[in-house]
Amino acid sequence: MSDPISPTTSPPATDADGKLLLAPDEARALLRECFAQFESGLIAVLATSIDGTNDLFDENRFVTDVEVADFRSKRGDWRKRFEQSLKELFEKRLAGNRRHGRRPDADRSLASLRVLNAFDHEKQSALTTATQFLRRLTKRELDALDLRVGVLLGETRTREIDNPFAPDYILDAIGMTSRALLPNPRVWRPLMERLLADMTPAAPRTYIRLNRLLGDRHVLPEIKAELRARSELRPADDGELLPLFGRLIKEIAPPELAVDLAVPTASAGTGALPSSAPAAAAATSSVPSPGAASAAPAAATIAAAAPAGAVAAVMAPPAGAVNPYVVELARAPPPADATSATTNASGFPQLDPLLALGSLSAVVAALDRWQLLDPGIVAAAEAAAQTAATGGSAATVVPFNRIPWIRAAVADRITNPTDKITIDVIALLFDYIFRDPSIPEELRRLFERLQVPILKAALLDRTFFSDKKHAARRLLDHLAAAAIGATSDEGYRAGFLLVAAGVIDEVCRDFKVDVATFEGADAKLQEFVEAEQRKAAALLDHDVAAALVAEESEADRTHVRTLIRDKLTGITIPFEVRGFAETIWSDYLTQVRQSEGAESDAWRDGVKTLDDLLWSITAKERNAQKTRLAKMVPALIRGLRSGGAAVQVREDRLQPFLEAVYQLHIAAIRPQAELSPAAESIAATVPTLTKIVNVHDFVAEMVVGTWLAFDHDGKTISARLSWVSPMRTKYIFTSRSRGHALAVSPEELAWQLRDGTARLIVEPVPLFDRAVSSALDELAARKPGAAAAA
Repeated sequence: MSDPISPTTSPPATDADGKLLLAPDEARALLRECFAQFESGLIAVLATSIDGTNDLFDENRFVTDVEVADFRSKRGDWRKRFEQSLKELFEKRLAGNRRHGRRPDADRSLASLRVLNAFDHEKQSALTTATQFLRRLTKRELDALDLRVGVLLGETRTREIDNPFAPDYILDAIGMTSRALLPNPRVWRPLMERLLADMTPAAPRTYIRLNRLLGDRHVLPEIKAELRARSELRPADDGELLPLFGRLIKEIAPPELAVDLAVPTASAGTGALPSSAPAAAAATSSVPSPGAASAAPAAATIAAAAPAGAVAAVMAPPAGAVNPYVVELARAPPPADATSATTNASGFPQLDPLLALGSLSAVVAALDRWQLLDPGIVAAAEAAAQTAATGGSAATVVPFNRIPWIRAAVADRITNPTDKITIDVIALLFDYIFRDPSIPEELRRLFERLQVPILKAALLDRTFFSDKKHAARRLLDHLAAAAIGATSDEGYRAGFLLVAAGVIDEVCRDFKVDVATFEGADAKLQEFVEAEQRKAAALLDHDVAAALVAEESEADRTHVRTLIRDKLTGITIPFEVRGFAETIWSDYLTQVRQSEGAESDAWRDGVKTLDDLLWSITAKERNAQKTRLAKMVPALIRGLRSGGAAVQVREDRLQPFLEAVYQLHIAAIRPQAELSPAAESIAATVPTLTKIVNVHDFVAEMVVGTWLAFDHDGKTISARLSWVSPMRTKYIFTSRSRGHALAVSPEELAWQLRDGTARLIVEPVPLFDRAVSSALDELAARKPGAAAAA
């Protein structure tokens, strides 16, 4: 879903399907670039950690003074040996040798486990716990990095990629180095525990930077957005979706009911059934159907019978007496004799293609009629008309999920369990569509008439669920994408409604058994979308040129902003510290870079002051850390004051920041149990896959195609990220109106998202993928015991 209108960005490394477009040598060169960044950051952290191990063996009666002295004498050798080991492991993986889950020095490691006392068990347990925490902490970033590295290695996109940047490779290198230089396990186990403790908080930052590097090189640029929207339950192979849904539905169904009952999920918020017929749909359904008069009065009863939620729907499926689809089936003419065959113009027998469907043919025949004239739409429209005719208030037209009612009507004609699950999953799909906030409420009615043809397509062709290029699935995805923000401009809205109604009419009229009908309809929709994109691209030229000139003319400030963004990556810091770094210290570093250069002592001192500030506000658990902080603070405060004075910041503006830093320092040296939530400095949280943990990091890697809602001049404007400058100092958003573009820096945008003046609408993830993950998570939450487990 990437936009083609980013004229200054480098060519993509992967295509829309995730296929690598780079030559093997280019891919390996990119991996080596990643390794250089990975290695330098990791060695810097571990070097600082091992240099601070003078207190490592205090009060340890199992390690002699001679062994302590030997350890300290080998710390320099440890750094060199670690660097060599890490590089060797990387080169082996690049050559095609997988790790296979074993430590490279397995024999030496096993020998250390033969005789263990209580101290040894404690340290081994601590290592295991620390390793598990490291993996949990980095999982969010590693899931994306694994897939990106797997593509560059030429491997299948799965979640079992043997990633040479993964924690296991770091642990292997640390373990190999430590066991080779320090044979006594009672020396190297405490060392590894310390190294892990110091490395773990920095690990997410390392992986975020690698993901940004690859994202900026267009290696699966949308993968993190896709993973945020993806359910943990979703299988790697979508061919397993239907069996998985079947198991989940069976688990939430009451034991006395079979799995083949309708499960429409949480439809309570989608509107009542009788008043849901959109005006446009009613207009296209002007031909009266048999039994329509009797179906219409029953429509008012349907609202009361509508179940609230998935479990309620399973326990109380729709009653046939109020189901217009049941009424239509009862009044439909009997099917033609299957044994007779008509002849074509040449006199040859012409068999009905529905005969090949076996027991499903009667259901498909009914769906053929309903996609031309939907009994549910007719009943709802006539009920609304009757209400108005008797002097009642005008009925609100709200689209609703009709699949459960269709499911109840044809239940006795479905014999294949897979067909039954298919209908239930399509019900879940449309339940999400009618609740999706990215689709304007007034445009959801467009999807109402697609319910029957989409259901029929899924029943006829199971690849609807496993093939993301399936024509019917792509039409749904593209229709939903084109609807985002459509109501913000009347011209676009009118054009979109005209084209969308046309392609939906075409599908309902022409689709029999060949899904090529969807391909033709989707092609017409895409013509409209691409024409709109070309118009937006033409209007962007001026704004893009201005942003590029500004970025190039302010090269020093651009470099500083990029540096500070990188320094603040992956950490949650107080408002005062982030605000100071992005404003006052950014101005100071820019001034130093302009006047004295990036190789000057003043520049290095300014960068070090920022590093010291960020380190100083982290929690200090060891006495050596507290001692270092006490020695650092006076010089740090002098440096901060000096920098502020250099850019003429008034004392009354700087003093509140310094007072906040003082409080953060006090909080950093307190025992963790004494900390209040308000006193937390840098948080090391275990992130989930489905939420944005750090809005600043989210903005820093926001992908083209993301839609946001902006509060602007008293109005809400829906706008799409259409262009990002090469150094990510300027983002340009465009709305459907194309009247003007909104240019904003990532720092400004992050603050707008924090204070609510900008809000996320949707990331560039296809509708089908969002719906499937939402349905899986919702069903899992309804499993018996799920609430207690949560």
